Amino acid sequence: MTRGSFCVCTPRTLMGWKEGDVMADKIPHCPVCTGLIKPDIVFFGEELPHRFFLHVTDFPMADVLFIIGTSLEVQPFASLADAVRSSIPRVLINRDLVGPFAYQPQYNDVALLGDVISGVEKFVELMDWKEEMQELIRRETEKLDAKDN
Repeated sequence: MTRGSFCVCTPRTLMGWKEGDVMADKIPHCPVCTGLIKPDIVFFGEELPHRFFLHVTDFPMADVLFIIGTSLEVQPFASLADAVRSSIPRVLINRDLVGPFAYQPQYNDVALLGDVISGVEKFVELMDWKEEMQELIRRETEKLDAKDN
């Protein structure tokens, strides 16, 4: 493997990589091949994982669609905003109005624009889900803490 190329291992599959390197702003290298460890994301031009296509069939059955923190510019992901029935509310929580919310809004679209975290907090408050959200955050924080120990 040439220097600077990506290791085919990802943090999810690679044993022994140092997550602390990332948190310390160090570039993580594979202990096996010394290449850069590829993040567990899909880069532009890469094929989507098979699991993506397994869930596309869920969209026509949705009761509501949440779209949070995206430019809605990269296909096929961007097309998912139109994958629900037209009678289904779509909620965009985002810094900007994007995709069909900007160029072809529907009568039942809702957009909370600005900081994403503030938008989610506002939505949680409006739905009276604050206690549930705090409990979810507590449980997930405990999981992360246990993983670190």
